[in-house]
Amino acid sequence: MNILICSAGRRVKLVQYFKEELSKLGGKVVAIDCDATAPALRFADFAEIVPAITNPEYLLQLKQLCQKHEIDAVLSLIDPELSVLAEQKENFEKENIRLIVSSKEIVDICFDKYRTYKFLEEHHLPGIPTYINLNKIISEIESGKLDFPIIVKPKNGSASIGISIVNSLKELLAVWRDSGELIAQPFMDGDEYGIDCYIDLLNASTTNIFCKKKIKMRAGETDKSLSVNDPSLIHLIEELIRKLNPVGPIDIDCFKTEKGYFISEINPRFGGGYPHAHEAGQNFIKNMINNLAGTSNKADIGNYSGGSVMIKFDDVILLPSLDKSLKLIHTLQTEKGGIACTR
Repeated sequence: MNILICSAGRRVKLVQYFKEELSKLGGKVVAIDCDATAPALRFADFAEIVPAITNPEYLLQLKQLCQKHEIDAVLSLIDPELSVLAEQKENFEKENIRLIVSSKEIVDICFDKYRTYKFLEEHHLPGIPTYINLNKIISEIESGKLDFPIIVKPKNGSASIGISIVNSLKELLAVWRDSGELIAQPFMDGDEYGIDCYIDLLNASTTNIFCKKKIKMRAGETDKSLSVNDPSLIHLIEELIRKLNPVGPIDIDCFKTEKGYFISEINPRFGGGYPHAHEAGQNFIKNMINNLAGTSNKADIGNYSGGSVMIKFDDVILLPSLDKSLKLIHTLQTEKGGIACTR
């Protein structure tokens, strides 16, 4: 069994987890990225450089790589690509290639933060009030329903890019662009939690829910976290999954305030904090491989200890130079069919 990971980027640990599990079956993990210096490429069994996902040739090259490496399943690690893959599920399945992604409708709801809030509101789930109309925002401020500080961020953003904290109407007007591309939310005074879940690909049942309190963030990803086994939070997440119906790995963010938990974001992919769940024994990758082999997984919800702490740290790889690295990659792709990674 061979699995291809799109937009591998910096997710070295995740690539290593896939490599470890697939090696038990004689399988391989292939990592691809549009950046030749993406660290995760150096840790896969094979790696390939591809165009950006916005390039018209991207999907054709992706399919060609799947044929070249005899790929059984494909998944992406970035939000913008999920919609691209979701549209192609039937197309790839005709070639016996499984795209591990939820339906396009679900992906689009999760990627659009305003649609996420409206979905939560319609299904009576606690969400953070979200606004897209400036006049409505000002009206809510004047009525006292909304107060500063206010968070302004891209409606379809990811990785905490483009977020502003505004403390006055003057600041709000300075950053607001009335283009439909921004949203505003109240600043949540509480602790942030991340929840990693796995929904079985065969029977659509939830098999894993791992909750953690975020201690420290860096570049939009969890850098340090504390495992938490809270039945009330697990129950909320179970209810959300029942109403949303995603499949595969999913990452959910919540805030805990004096009024309880509020769901802030839903990412239908592996989250940046997944290594904590994996190291605590919640092995989503093994579950995924079981599913691809035709075996359903038994529920293992809440079967972990609270109180464990995950910490990330930096490492370094020295490339001879960017030009030499690109030339080396081209040579290996041409002569050996990919970057053969020895790590």
